[in-house]
Amino acid sequence: MVSVESLVSVGDLSAQRALSRGQVSAIPGLLGGKGVWLPLVLDLVRLVGEGKATELDSIAEISFDLSNVELRQGGTAPKREPATWREYYSFLRGLRLVESSAGGLRLDDAGLKLQSSPDAETLAEIMADRVRLFAETLLAVVEQPLTLEEADDLIQSSYKQSWRSRGNTRVRMDWQEVLGLIESVGNRRWQATSSGRLLLQERLVVTPEAFGVEHESIVDIAEPPAIISESLDELRTNVRTHESRSTYNIWVPSPPSDPNKVENLRTIVNSAFERIEREELFSLICKRFNLKRSSVNSMLPFMRASGLLTEVGRGVFESTPEARAWVESGDDLNFIRIIHSNMRFVGEMIREVEGDVTRNVMYAKAKSYGMNTDKCRWLASFLLDTDLIEESRYGSLRATARGVALLAQLPLADPPLPPGGPANDATAVVQHVIVEPEQGLGERLDKISREPHFGGLAPGRGLEVALRDVFLSLGFEARTIGGSKDTDVVVRWSTPEGTKLTAIVEAKARSSGAANHTDVSDVAIETHKSRHQASFVAIVAPSFSGETIKDMAKKKSWSLLEAGQLGSLAEASRSLGLRPCDVGVLFQVPSGLSDLEDVIASHRRSLDIFSFVIAKLSEEAAESGEAISARDISRDGRRSELSPSVDEVVAAIESLSRLQVDVLRLVEDADDPKFATYALGDLSAGSAQLRAIADAIDRGPLAISSA
Repeated sequence: MVSVESLVSVGDLSAQRALSRGQVSAIPGLLGGKGVWLPLVLDLVRLVGEGKATELDSIAEISFDLSNVELRQGGTAPKREPATWREYYSFLRGLRLVESSAGGLRLDDAGLKLQSSPDAETLAEIMADRVRLFAETLLAVVEQPLTLEEADDLIQSSYKQSWRSRGNTRVRMDWQEVLGLIESVGNRRWQATSSGRLLLQERLVVTPEAFGVEHESIVDIAEPPAIISESLDELRTNVRTHESRSTYNIWVPSPPSDPNKVENLRTIVNSAFERIEREELFSLICKRFNLKRSSVNSMLPFMRASGLLTEVGRGVFESTPEARAWVESGDDLNFIRIIHSNMRFVGEMIREVEGDVTRNVMYAKAKSYGMNTDKCRWLASFLLDTDLIEESRYGSLRATARGVALLAQLPLADPPLPPGGPANDATAVVQHVIVEPEQGLGERLDKISREPHFGGLAPGRGLEVALRDVFLSLGFEARTIGGSKDTDVVVRWSTPEGTKLTAIVEAKARSSGAANHTDVSDVAIETHKSRHQASFVAIVAPSFSGETIKDMAKKKSWSLLEAGQLGSLAEASRSLGLRPCDVGVLFQVPSGLSDLEDVIASHRRSLDIFSFVIAKLSEEAAESGEAISARDISRDGRRSELSPSVDEVVAAIESLSRLQVDVLRLVEDADDPKFATYALGDLSAGSAQLRAIADAIDRGPLAISSA
């Protein structure tokens, strides 16, 4: 590289590393071609400063005609019409020109600086301060003219970058051309202009030596925002286990023009900072990345499973608080922390490649975590884009010093046991929530509700997480929200007809053992209910004291659920295989709890009748070897405490027959099913067949994730 001593400030290595850590790894995309970039940015900053960016979905009132902007050679055609503020926000926030507030967008410090001096020189200074390797790329063409390819090769080799295309260098040089920092000298070569040299004078730049091997152990990384730290603490304190992390398929737009997947996800998160309808969100993504609708559909489950996007109403989406914290921090390590909290084999991948291993070895390791090769490729691309791992040679990956530093802060899953060990027990995935061997779910949930700081978390957070996991284990969609301005847990399920229902759950962990009317705000709860378009509200506490809160709940149709009772009902519902639409009646007021108890009692009675029918068939086979009818079984049962009716016995026999396993066999049919006779089949084989079917069902999700 060029000698920098005579032109720039080098500073000590720690200062260089501190500068690089505070910079973004890629320049956010801006709609339109190069010809419109500079005047557009200056006009957008002016409009924000004048308070004209209050609605993200409104069209920015650009002061000039975009269609009249002269095209620059090699640039894409500028967008002919102004876009919405939501579409511009990603770029503006990425450079920290603006920040989001309740009243819309407002200028950040860099934006105020550009507002005071709206020119190319000021924007160039901001770019050099904010974008990693921007000034260093400019420095590459100071000593001698270089082509794009030569500059890219020099930057990648000098700074050990693993960019898989020349797009990162290209966009930096495109902006440098727009800002008058470089100029063409023919033969596709570029050199620095006097403005470019002036920008570099006395500017601190990052040298390749700052990241030499001898300094790799000295890497400082910023602490995560509080809400992301809380999510990691759930794993660290075993309030939530690593098995709860998702293995969803991953797909993110990465067209040749925008190859950085993390940056593209930032754009999507930005577009959902305010509530946005599904159709509008999909339309924006399709338009921004030139995608087909089917591709966007395939991305949505990942966005939700990874903790970046949440559905706040039927077909209405919003960025999660964690995703907002990531974007507002400007630190892509927070993106990795979020997906590590929600998806398997993220931090664990960094651990596996600490010693420089081939991709195939890493893929083999990932299978034991339930992640297949395709999912690993996506996760690896995220880690490469954020400089946490690097391609040490073709087909091999190695953790960077930055990656090792982050690794030390992440709660990691233990390496899975060999096949046949407890880690492969499918039931463990379901049962992990909060059940300890010596305690039932009701007792455990009651204990957590009486310990506000359970697990060493923030007050009440342990109960919120436990409630979420209880509902997840029952098959509901459930997500913690938290914070003083929102509900604690959002729960969703579908009716048999497919109608989507939503309930909000307010968790009240109280060391006193009871919650009263002073612990709730009817205005806040009704606001939360409206925000999430919920049909139901539940308040969960160890118990409830005083008539005021009970009267308030009755008037507002809130369901008051004691934690211990809820846990016992959930445990019973799970053991009986009740569906979310069956369990969801508990949210109904005033009879929801008693209705669920009736459903549980009914299912238990049905199972007891199954056992009684099998017992009578076994008894008859042992005593006479004759077949027996439903009428005979019911008659014999009149003397028992169960006393099943003949119709109940017929229903049990029909259910067992529909299973098509060899538990019983029809001996003689009859027009009236009460008089059809049955004999005992092969109980051992029938029971084994049912267990095999159940095991196959339990293995289904794991088989798909490792395919």
